[in-house]
Amino acid sequence: MAEKKVTRKVISKGKVTAKEAVKEPVEVTQQAEEMQKEKPKKACLFCQGKNCPSYTDVATLRRYMSDRAKIVARAKSNLCSKHQRRVAKQIKYARHLALLPFTPKV
Repeated sequence: MAEKKVTRKVISKGKVTAKEAVKEPVEVTQQAEEMQKEKPKKACLFCQGKNCPSYTDVATLRRYMSDRAKIVARAKSNLCSKHQRRVAKQIKYARHLALLPFTPKV
């Protein structure tokens, strides 16, 4: 059998001038700069102090637990991913040693 070649035509909406093509990327970069100015990044508490979370420091670990004794998400705790993982691990270890509660007091 003979193979058919499939061709497609590209239909453009109209001619774009060089000035219009240049305007679009400039607007996008300006919007990106404005978004960066609005919300500065908050630094991780453990990165600032150059220390690591420990299961013995119960007061610090309680800051990263909700009133329902759940581990707070990284977006709310303002920790970097490295320290968020360590905090979660230390909270679980402290719970196992009965330094922190698994469930809230009723």
